[in-house]
Amino acid sequence: MMKLEIKNIYADGYERFAEVETYDKKNITVHFIEYNEYLNQKNKSELKKIGDVLDGNIRIDLVSNSYKIKDELMFSQSIENSSHIVAVIEVEEVVDDYSIHAKTSICDERILVEFENKMFYHCGDRVYVEGSLEID
Repeated sequence: MMKLEIKNIYADGYERFAEVETYDKKNITVHFIEYNEYLNQKNKSELKKIGDVLDGNIRIDLVSNSYKIKDELMFSQSIENSSHIVAVIEVEEVVDDYSIHAKTSICDERILVEFENKMFYHCGDRVYVEGSLEID
C-alpha cells in the first residue's frame, strides 16, 4: 500500500485523475473511480481534496503496447492531466497470461501490470509498456 498526497485533482463523472506525490517526492498522475460522487468537470469533489492522502496499491493497467527491451527502468507521463504512462519495467513474477508483478522506477514496491492481450514475458525480462497508471 502506498500513501500518495493529492496535489491536484480532476473529475469527469465518477472518474478521477489525481496528480499526487509519492513518499520519495516523485510526482505522478493516477486514475481511480469515485463510486460515491458523480461530478461534472467544473465541479469540485467533496470526498477527495488537495492535501488529502490516497491510500492504496498502484498498478499499470490497460497495457495495449509492450515489447522486450534492454533499457534501464524508467517511466514517463507526458500527457497533461492524464494517467497515461510509458515505462520500462522488470518482470518479477508471472501471475497469469495477462498479469505480472514488476519492479519499476515509480516506487520501491513491486506493482501489478495488467495487459489487454496475452503476453509471453518471463521473470527477469525488461519490458517497455504503455498503459494507464491506476490506484485501487
